[in-house]
Amino acid sequence: MQEQSLNPAPAVTLKAIGHGRQLTFNALGTAAVVMFVARETSEQPQPVVNAVREKYPTAGEVMIVNVADGRAFPRLIHKVAEQIMKSSYNDAVSNLEPGMKPEDYVLIAPDWDGALLKPLGFDDVSKWIGIAVIDARGGVVGTYQGEDAPSHVLPLLERAAR
Repeated sequence: MQEQSLNPAPAVTLKAIGHGRQLTFNALGTAAVVMFVARETSEQPQPVVNAVREKYPTAGEVMIVNVADGRAFPRLIHKVAEQIMKSSYNDAVSNLEPGMKPEDYVLIAPDWDGALLKPLGFDDVSKWIGIAVIDARGGVVGTYQGEDAPSHVLPLLERAAR
């Protein structure tokens, strides 16, 4: 019998920029760190990525997903916003080590209407990124928003690995 998580992740599917991978957050199949980012907080994820990859070097151990808060963008300029995200995607792909697949290591997905942000409790990510840790069974282990995010993510990941 498979253990059920008490707090299931939202059954929301977002499409990643660049390669188009479909990400369904209650069925990712591996532990995941999902970071919710606005334009104003776009520099905050890197220290979290560094801390996670130091302990969990491969995407098979922990998937990292950057979700761009697109609620501020009117539908008419979604394509422009996607091009900006595609530029970030291209920069990240160019820095991948040989053998690393972009569809595993560069996951940037816009959330245009808050379908994932809202159920996880993130109203505003313009000051601090929001972070959710999801276990391999699709359960939300915990969320965090505030200073020193890397030190809060690793204990959540340890719980996700149990």
